[in-house]
Amino acid sequence: MSDYVISCCSTADLTKEHFEKRNISYICFHYELNGKEYADDLGQSMPFDQFYKAMQDGASTKNSQVNADEFEEFLKEGKDVLHVCLSSGISGVINSANVAKADLEEKYPGRKILVVDSLGASSGYGLFMDKLADLRDE
Repeated sequence: MSDYVISCCSTADLTKEHFEKRNISYICFHYELNGKEYADDLGQSMPFDQFYKAMQDGASTKNSQVNADEFEEFLKEGKDVLHVCLSSGISGVINSANVAKADLEEKYPGRKILVVDSLGASSGYGLFMDKLADLRDE
């Protein structure tokens, strides 16, 4: 792979600042709170304390996987992508990533997209992303 981006889902339990510092891109899951859709943008649209307070107060919540078109930004920049998904054991996001891969490889035939199942979640997933960033930086 030439110039590439390491990316993961927003569910890797890392802060926006940490992602930026380590040059790890993230693709947002989405959620609904009382019928209004938000991106899981690491507390930017809705601070975590407000989100958890709303849940505590009985708000209706749903979540959804990343949209396939969210992977395209990196390719438009002329970069290859190594995307590590939230564990397939708890999410179907790897399916969305593979659909995006197939569609986008046709649209950007010169780019490579590698999709990896982290088989992890939460802080373990975040530690895995940090290790990948370490390896890239070496």
